[in-house]
Amino acid sequence: MGRNKIPHDKSNRSKIWISVIIGIVLLVAVCRIMVRLMGDVPAMEDIYFQAYDDQILETVIYRYDADNGDVCEVGKVAGYFHNCKIDSEKKYITGVRSPWYPEETYSAGSGMESGILRYSLEDGTSVLLRNEQQMSIGNKEDIVWDYSFPFDNGEKMLMCYEDEKIQYLLYDLKTQKAKKIEVPNRNQGVYDIRNGKIWYPMGNRIMEYNAKTNEIREYLPDAGQCTISDDGRKVSYFRNHAKRIILYDTGQEKKVCTLKAGWNKTFGSSSPYSCGWEKSGNYFCYIEHFNKFFGSSDIRIKVYNLFTKTSKCIYLQRNAPAMVTYEFIRNAD
Repeated sequence: MGRNKIPHDKSNRSKIWISVIIGIVLLVAVCRIMVRLMGDVPAMEDIYFQAYDDQILETVIYRYDADNGDVCEVGKVAGYFHNCKIDSEKKYITGVRSPWYPEETYSAGSGMESGILRYSLEDGTSVLLRNEQQMSIGNKEDIVWDYSFPFDNGEKMLMCYEDEKIQYLLYDLKTQKAKKIEVPNRNQGVYDIRNGKIWYPMGNRIMEYNAKTNEIREYLPDAGQCTISDDGRKVSYFRNHAKRIILYDTGQEKKVCTLKAGWNKTFGSSSPYSCGWEKSGNYFCYIEHFNKFFGSSDIRIKVYNLFTKTSKCIYLQRNAPAMVTYEFIRNAD
């Protein structure tokens, strides 16, 4: 009789441990839901993004309504409208319009003149604030639009020029005054400017330069192109040929998570605005390509919730041609 009790006791203990594990998992899930309902995690705000079609030379602006989950077309801009930020009151979008290809279509009189453009969300009109000729600083210097970004609620620009070397100006669109700055130790372009701090690469490192105090900070000794959150406390960067995205907390100096693409998928990485951060910093936006034959792909706009650690697809374009490029519209600083 005594011998038969031993396996029975082991079986009971196994059941107890399984019940404990299940209970812990359910408790964690319930706690997450309760914290969310209590409002400790800010609700996601609307997300703006855009798609440029190189075949018809047009940029379409979209808005994702976080309340009802719908995506609607906001408006269209002629030409390649990019490096865009939306103002704090969501009234206008400021960015740059520059040639993608062919360059001659962006000449004066074409209706797609290169320069700093502002799109009104109230009436759908576009205004060229300053054209390329008005922004020029010399006979030899060429504007590098890919590394030029609006800041200060769209009222100022970080302008990049190239002559014998890359140089930068802080340009006030209202006063039309410019201040030359020296971004130290940089050998490439910049990723963005947020709250007066310029983020740029140096080798495989990500650097943060405070243009007011001249303070320099270094992050991530082995990182690629990055996207910075609104408060500068989180960054994302690509690894493994755009097959992985690393989310990194600059305050705690540690990785938050790693997003991995499948064997036939890649993440959009054509510019620093190929990824984005929702205002609260709790939601990360990215683009996923499901690659198909003949250059087409299914494009998904996704949002990763850092609290629930789950991704949600908010927009899908099937069989998108290779000449369509998506970018996020960032919040103004």
